[in-house]
Amino acid sequence: MGLTTTALATALAAGLLAVSPAEACPPDVPPPASGRTLTVGPGGQYSTVQAAADAARPGDNVSIAAGTYPGGLTLKQSGAPGKYITFYGQGGTAVIQGKDGLALGDRSWLRFTNVTVSGSSRFGVYAYQAHDLVFQKFGIDGSQDGGLVLLDTANAVIDGCDIRGTNARGTSADHEAMSLGEGSRDIEVKHCRVHDNGEEGIDVKYTENARISIHDNVSSNNRGPNIYVDSSSGVEIYNNVASGTKNNTKAGIALAVEDYSESRKLDNVKVYNNVSYGNSQAGLSIWVESTGVISNVRIINNTFYGNAQGAMWFGGDEYAGVNVLRNNIYAEGNFTHPAFTSDHNVAGDPGFVDPRAGDFHLRPGSAKAVDRGSATGAPAFDLDNKPRPRGAGHDIGAYEM
Repeated sequence: MGLTTTALATALAAGLLAVSPAEACPPDVPPPASGRTLTVGPGGQYSTVQAAADAARPGDNVSIAAGTYPGGLTLKQSGAPGKYITFYGQGGTAVIQGKDGLALGDRSWLRFTNVTVSGSSRFGVYAYQAHDLVFQKFGIDGSQDGGLVLLDTANAVIDGCDIRGTNARGTSADHEAMSLGEGSRDIEVKHCRVHDNGEEGIDVKYTENARISIHDNVSSNNRGPNIYVDSSSGVEIYNNVASGTKNNTKAGIALAVEDYSESRKLDNVKVYNNVSYGNSQAGLSIWVESTGVISNVRIINNTFYGNAQGAMWFGGDEYAGVNVLRNNIYAEGNFTHPAFTSDHNVAGDPGFVDPRAGDFHLRPGSAKAVDRGSATGAPAFDLDNKPRPRGAGHDIGAYEM
């Protein structure tokens, strides 16, 4: 569901994307890429993934036969510019099980494809001050603390991942199912499923000028929020489905300034083309824990439906800059806020195809939403990555009919 080249170029020209993923993140080079191939498993050169990892050098590939490998994995060697060390499951998924999961530390220029980390007693993956990381078709299946935790880490692609069963320790667990925090920048999260976790789903926190994009993901059935931005700037949340938060104080998508933050500000966050439905609190919440400023937030072309406490919920009243609510569908009822310019929004069900089945496309007879939106600030594509507009005008909500 990635953007077409035309749609991406249009969005960049319109200022809808903070940074081009192709410029911000490492190139996508499938394994094996270069160098030697070290084999792990029955009949391979190494019986453990750790032994192969210790022997690998920049540009090498570690081919891991499908199966389960206990003991976790601690990386002691980085790749080099243009020379990733690549770990990949061969013939199926390679499962690294137990202990401390995948410990990256500050190791960099690493790629993981078709690998799952399971049953960690701490984090699924933990990196601090690393850079140039790629996780493709990557899984985390259970951890006591957070799942994929990247702190003060730059230039990463997280693509097609499945993260579930993390934060088993509950609210006392450290970090979240996916934590991008404390200075992590230039990260793209796409095509992932983050579900059934004991805390937040995808969490961006404590980073100014983050240049992080979260798009084309499904984040569901987490304690919540499913997607969360705390005290950060330069974040884009688009083309996601967020549903089924478990805690009645947690929205599907949330923007906040918590007291732990040193900056006490959230700025330049764009939320568009998302569907947020069936959450235990609101579809989207914005709040300040005690003191802080929220500014330049644009919430455009989203669809909210069946959220227990309304489409939107606001706590705190410290706002600055230009804040916008536009082209949204509030199926739970109308919503406005004095700190936001609010226009071209629709209350109630405008004519969804089948909302009970989670299909929020518009029917041809949806007169309140079809061609009734504003072009100002609207994205150049919809949740299906089809171009906008397709008729006489822009449609309201996440989908263009």
